[in-house]
Amino acid sequence: MLQPTTWPLLQKNSLLCAAVLALAELAACNNSPQPSALAAESNSATGTTAPAQKMPGKPNILLIVADDLGYSDLSLYGSEIPTPNIDELARTGMLLDEFYSGFTCSPTRSMLLSGTDNHLAGLGVMGAPTRPEHKEQPGYAGYLNFRVASLADLLSDAGYNTYMTGKWHLGAEVEQGPHARGFKKSFVSMDGAAHLGGWDWRGPVPADYRDGDQLVHVGDDFYTTRDYTKKMITYIEEDRSQNKPWFAYLAYTAPHWPLQAPDASIAKFKGVYDKGYEAIYASRFARQKEIGMQPKGAEPIDNARFSPRWNTLTADEKAVEARHMEIYAAMVSDLDIYVGQVTNYLKSINEFDNTFIMFMSDNGAESSRRDLAKNIVDHVGKEYDHSLANLGRANSYVMYGANWASVSETPFVRHKATAFEGGNHVPAFVHYKGKVPAGSHATGVSTVMDVLPTFLAIAGATHPGTQYRGKEILPAKGISMLPMLTGKAKAIHNDDEVLGWELFGYRSVRQGDWKIVWDQAPPLAERRWQLFNVAQDPSEQHDLSTDKPGKLKEMQANWDVYAKDSGVIY
Repeated sequence: MLQPTTWPLLQKNSLLCAAVLALAELAACNNSPQPSALAAESNSATGTTAPAQKMPGKPNILLIVADDLGYSDLSLYGSEIPTPNIDELARTGMLLDEFYSGFTCSPTRSMLLSGTDNHLAGLGVMGAPTRPEHKEQPGYAGYLNFRVASLADLLSDAGYNTYMTGKWHLGAEVEQGPHARGFKKSFVSMDGAAHLGGWDWRGPVPADYRDGDQLVHVGDDFYTTRDYTKKMITYIEEDRSQNKPWFAYLAYTAPHWPLQAPDASIAKFKGVYDKGYEAIYASRFARQKEIGMQPKGAEPIDNARFSPRWNTLTADEKAVEARHMEIYAAMVSDLDIYVGQVTNYLKSINEFDNTFIMFMSDNGAESSRRDLAKNIVDHVGKEYDHSLANLGRANSYVMYGANWASVSETPFVRHKATAFEGGNHVPAFVHYKGKVPAGSHATGVSTVMDVLPTFLAIAGATHPGTQYRGKEILPAKGISMLPMLTGKAKAIHNDDEVLGWELFGYRSVRQGDWKIVWDQAPPLAERRWQLFNVAQDPSEQHDLSTDKPGKLKEMQANWDVYAKDSGVIY
């Protein structure tokens, strides 16, 4: 995480001018003549031949979302896991150094597709609401509600074909699914908790997938990362003769639990993690300092948070723990391989340079161990084989736990589902050859709510405001990142703007470099607001709430404003 530089306070009118200039420049680029002769070689992914002509038009938009990918899990961010294809996209694009998602998957995805806060879009809670005060509240419906216009619908209106493969997790019913929210073609997992074959988190029962509106159960040969990729390439290829721009939402489930990958993928990492989580964390932190991702003088977080310590484990326990991380690394590596297949396909049909690509993780790394729950444990030794040699196969169902998650979140403290940086400060970048400066960094803060207005600006479209298709809707809260992405502005959010998050009672607010965090983990009597300067202390090691009571009070007032404006019920 490169530290943000100090920039002057940007005024609203300067941002508007920058946005107009950036959009005009991008439109000029998009209207330039397209190559008339494409490669005639057979496309290895589909076995088809590229057509001879491509009509001029708007850029394609490819959104790639990884699931539970930790901040340091890509080699570009300090990892030992090789991710050359993703790294190359990032290095020739723009890293978003201060990009924030939601705390968990569904809230993030609701903000992504609506451009507004998850509490307004229907995902103020994961799944169906259980608390009495949440029930019957549209912001806590447990699915993407219809008070918001969907990004896919808006891009369809702008002339785009819209495709999705991967994790939906925004409503289990057909009328809440991708097709109902504007995706022309889709193949999705409804909750995204399976990888090899067809079992899901409820135990050895078939996972639910939908091919369009049709419920399907996949076969034993199914592998999410591979098959979501193949399906997406097929969708794009099938409609190429229409000469329309497309929006492709490739929502991978890797490396979300369960830890599963092909044997050959896992074998590449044999022995890599035998030295343990403390050693790998130290290695990643040192690498981040070496490449300038840490401020001068930054110190790693105390190893006391690793429990149990690696040197207290037995040889058998170390073997199991190392195996968990080998599988996880295989899933990240495979994610990179199949992202490479997508980009190679786009190059083969001469569409790579005409495609705006964004990559992000949906939240921080998962630290819990739901594989220890009764619905899994009761089947171990029966349907599930959790012997060391079998871990990672379709009939195993394990997670890697808090210690390896802390490695994934280097240099941050804590993990997914919390309000600390490790919960929602995620790796993200954009790539658009010739339009986004190669090898650049965006140091201004941006959030997942900013994605929708950014994509609309790229498509030359606008959000409808408060009326859509004859119904009243909520306006978008996000701001187009386009001025920042094209170098017209250093930031899109002013230093005085209040950005907030909440889920499960965990809360945080950021304003400029200041952030407060409410931690739900301690006993009730010990819970309190903590105050951090995240520019000086990105790992949130120094609580300044006692030293700066005035700033703490100011930030608490900011929380009250955010909670009221966003309909938070806590």
